[in-house]
Amino acid sequence: MSSKKIKALVIGHTGSTGSALLDILIASPNCESIVAIGRRENSVHKGNPKLTQIILPNMIEIGSLDTQIANGANAAFCCIGTTFNDVFKKSKAEEYQNVDFGIATGFAQFSKSAGVEFFAIITGDRSDSKSNFRMTRVKGETEDFVRSMNFGRTAILRPGLLNRGEGKRGWLEQIFTVGGIFGLPVAKLAQAMVWMAHHQAESDVAYETVDIKKAISKYELMH
Repeated sequence: MSSKKIKALVIGHTGSTGSALLDILIASPNCESIVAIGRRENSVHKGNPKLTQIILPNMIEIGSLDTQIANGANAAFCCIGTTFNDVFKKSKAEEYQNVDFGIATGFAQFSKSAGVEFFAIITGDRSDSKSNFRMTRVKGETEDFVRSMNFGRTAILRPGLLNRGEGKRGWLEQIFTVGGIFGLPVAKLAQAMVWMAHHQAESDVAYETVDIKKAISKYELMH
């Protein structure tokens, strides 16, 4: 796909990684158009001629959307996910399942129906559908589902700790990133996703943190 311009389909575009991804795609001459689906608008890029924002108040209903709104998209980016602070709360268990599995897999189905060739999704370190831990198990189940869609190319990104930037971290992330000193910056993660869309040749790749950093380095060498 390296010689082909991206026509992007995105969810999670109002979150930290999704917003960074929009910044890159909008600025890139190698991206032709973007359709972003979410509960609300990304106000920073509102009105940009390259971007179409579709508002869907209940994202679990993403499968009900007409695939024509995808506008011939060839690359889908799933940047949706429950915040780190809520992952460990029992009270948020159903929400976590609905977002990280329900919405993510609904988006995968929608993307497949729309004829998307490349699908990228952010899951997490040690994702495994056989895990005894809810967080890694659900993300592993999501990975299994995405693979079952048999996209032309699938990129599964399994970063460790993410750094969302100043003012965008809950108290747990503040602790684990030591106030934002550590962790993979989400803007860098977005760069990796764009590099994969253009240059991943294999049909199915799971990128661990070390692989994501290599993709970031390759992206930066080209820009």
